[in-house]
Amino acid sequence: MSRRHGAPLRLALFAAALLGAGPAAPAPAGDIAAGPPATATAGGLQTRLDVAPGVWVLVETGFQVQPTGNVTIVEQADGLVLIDAGGSPGAGRRIVAQVRALSAKPVKAVVLTHWHGDHVQGLSEILAAWPAARTLATAATQAHLRDPGAMNSPASPDPAANAALQSKLRGYSDYARRMAVSAPSEAEQTGWTRAAALFDSYRRDMDGALTVAPREAFSERLVLPDRERPVELAFLGRANTDGDAVAWLPRQKVLVSGDIVVTPVPFGYGSYPGAWIATLRRLEAYPFRTLVPGHGPPQHDAAGLRRLIDALAEIRAKVAPLAATGLSPGEIRARLDVSDQAEMFAGGDPWLRRWVAAYWLDPIVASAVREARGEPIVQGLGGG
Repeated sequence: MSRRHGAPLRLALFAAALLGAGPAAPAPAGDIAAGPPATATAGGLQTRLDVAPGVWVLVETGFQVQPTGNVTIVEQADGLVLIDAGGSPGAGRRIVAQVRALSAKPVKAVVLTHWHGDHVQGLSEILAAWPAARTLATAATQAHLRDPGAMNSPASPDPAANAALQSKLRGYSDYARRMAVSAPSEAEQTGWTRAAALFDSYRRDMDGALTVAPREAFSERLVLPDRERPVELAFLGRANTDGDAVAWLPRQKVLVSGDIVVTPVPFGYGSYPGAWIATLRRLEAYPFRTLVPGHGPPQHDAAGLRRLIDALAEIRAKVAPLAATGLSPGEIRARLDVSDQAEMFAGGDPWLRRWVAAYWLDPIVASAVREARGEPIVQGLGGG
């Protein structure tokens, strides 16, 4: 796990939940609208989708125990803009290859939507290919990535730290293999086996990983101008983190949300339930045709936003009276009946139901308790 803030690489999520990677549930009705089929090209653990002329998304394929965030590629007249940078140096190298297959233009800018490692750890490899590229994020995200205590990987080569991370990932693979042997069902055996293979791959991808902080920061808005595909960056308020950035392509009506929106299972660690609702409502006000979430396939209506708003509102309403007692967050979580949310986000998939509990319900309830009691919410595993 990371040194202080908790779970930037989602490693701590795995360690805390001790779960395998089961098959993803089908997208809920309403998330994927009918329309022209997207062009898809496989690329490692991501698939490239053409979402508008000159706009592509490298989409995380299925639900992964060690996620890698979606990456949006926007072609402008003098270069390409990337929104997020992949979850490892290996992912960064695959992004470079995908970009070069799309265009001979250089990458001119990389925007980081937030500080979690599954969206930023590929930046070092992207900058190795295009060292002159601008790197941008909100001021809060920049501060986290400049903090040597925030990430699992150092800012400069550190053989001891690298060896420790490699050992930890090897341990996760070994654990998953042991669980596969003793799994009580074929589905669970498949899930644990996939998890072990994923961590083997991720360990190789993370060898020598470095954390690179963005050079530029903005507080409210910043525009990357272009005649055909301008990109408008904005901080709409705290949500999944304290510095979530969104990107808006007004001509293409493409909205990139980062982890403010994630499918199928949202991530609730270190989040801000009340502010998150307000930020989601601001997202809903955009006249988007396509919304690119931080993980999962693009959406074409606001059904996913409303579902998340409803989920957050339910948790806040049920937590508030219990937070006034002396009960611990764990005791409050045990008393809550939020079984409808497992159905909402996972349907009948037993693997995803376990992820809903570990990645969403447990941590977001902890944050809601802190919020109701007026306590600070700290970025990282369990909200503090």
